[in-house]
Amino acid sequence: MENKKTPRKVKGFFELKHSQRGERKRKYQSAFQEASSCVHSDISSIKVQFNFDNGHVLSFFPRKVSPDENASLEDEGVKKSQDLAVIQQVIAVKDKFRISDEALHELHMIGSIIPSKSAINTEKYRLNTTLEIMSHPTADCSTRKLEHILEFVLQHQKYQKYIENDTVTLRFSCDGAKIAKNISSVRGVFKILAPRQSLPDKLEDLSMCPEDEFTLFFYIGDENRCSLEEYASGTLRDMENVQLNGIVINGRKISVKWIMTCDWKALALLRGINGAQCEFFCMWCHCSKKQICDFSIPSWLIQRSKEEQQTVLNSEKKTFGYKDTDLCPFISYHDMPIDDLHMRIRISLKLFNQLVTWAIDQKSEDNLKRELKRVGVSFRMWEERGDDKLNTKVRKWSQPTGDDLRKIIRDVQIHHILDNKKDRHYVSIESLSVQQLRDELTNRQLSKKGKKPELVARLKDAVGNNTKMRRNVGSRLQVSYDFSEDEEQDLDVAALQDLWSGFHMLMESLRALPGTDNYKDMETFAKEAKEWATEFRKQTFDEDVIPYIHGV
Repeated sequence: MENKKTPRKVKGFFELKHSQRGERKRKYQSAFQEASSCVHSDISSIKVQFNFDNGHVLSFFPRKVSPDENASLEDEGVKKSQDLAVIQQVIAVKDKFRISDEALHELHMIGSIIPSKSAINTEKYRLNTTLEIMSHPTADCSTRKLEHILEFVLQHQKYQKYIENDTVTLRFSCDGAKIAKNISSVRGVFKILAPRQSLPDKLEDLSMCPEDEFTLFFYIGDENRCSLEEYASGTLRDMENVQLNGIVINGRKISVKWIMTCDWKALALLRGINGAQCEFFCMWCHCSKKQICDFSIPSWLIQRSKEEQQTVLNSEKKTFGYKDTDLCPFISYHDMPIDDLHMRIRISLKLFNQLVTWAIDQKSEDNLKRELKRVGVSFRMWEERGDDKLNTKVRKWSQPTGDDLRKIIRDVQIHHILDNKKDRHYVSIESLSVQQLRDELTNRQLSKKGKKPELVARLKDAVGNNTKMRRNVGSRLQVSYDFSEDEEQDLDVAALQDLWSGFHMLMESLRALPGTDNYKDMETFAKEAKEWATEFRKQTFDEDVIPYIHGV
């Protein structure tokens, strides 16, 4: 008896992968083009439309007509590309400011240029179905397949020049953000990096807009290790798989190389390393907090590796800050440059808050406000009463945005605010950080529990309610700079201004293109950065040397 094979069931269109859908659509087009060849030539246009059971519609022209007519298939309600661009801009603004459909509809009805609700919903549907979005079964989390995005994006002419020697370089980033007062979110994105020979002549022509970043995952929740393991692990496996096997675009195999840039917190979580506040804080080397101010060391080489991490985790003694497995072992530590945006912001904030603290010490807050107003930066200061028994007043101030910080470091004239100050061994108790206050209280065998107002009041009471105290070089967070006991230390305003200018030039060089005036090669930047960090230590305080300064 002859065995008959059971015919294989053909998968439905939406059960296929993204690349397989494209192949089937081309087969449909080819079949209908052949069938339409016998149709009389006086028929200028033939349109085929498939209506699927799930409500989706697939349309195409077997007999090709004008490009405008073919493009209109992307959205039957949009006939001109400029109309489509307006609708997409309206959708972006609507999502950014959480504008309701009813509000947009009312604006449309009174004669505004805002597109109709129907056109907006149609375009939103098209955008959301171009690439499949997968939802987590139990959490507010959405992901997209990396392969689908690459297949869709790399076929565009804009990105064809970014493929060098059949290799494309992708930058992965991950960061958390507040989307409401009590709601946090985390987003993982990638961007296609332009090869050096494809860089434009001017920085203004370099694409740095959000539209060139492609979201891989997005979830509502805190930025912590458990959440990243649960919601991002699938995406990270896809990233590793694409790096190992590459991706085929129109029959051409493209290799993928990953670069990772995140802020310090995200790097620590993804890499399974202790945070910036711990003894071994650095994401690249074995520098400890005791060495963070030692700029006499010629250079810190990249010492971390996945092999070292695995060895440490398998041993009884955990060292060098390793505490968890690496979620991105396929990305080398050599392919993890420091995030210059967060580096600029964190160091700029440190410089700015130093300035505000000194202005409070010298009672020149009005000068500070006038100078910031002159350079066009909004700033305010206020006092709050603490919840301690003494109701101690605490001075607070607003924190500038990233753009405002760049303007402050570049344009503020410090001599308009401060005067040279004698003997920097003395600092205001209110200007000490919470950790410094706790250190000082511990040294005096006093309780270190409570919020900052309580700690300030307790320390003031311990030192006789003096407003100033001598710096304690034995503090756990400080590395003592070798001051001479007889030498009087000044707050040198001119030197501080040079420090700000030097930092601004270093940061601008990171944004400069090769061949431009501000650009610095690697050796020059390393030399000047080390000189700047050494000067920072001399002109300010050791405890203000943060990990990002070590990272410079």
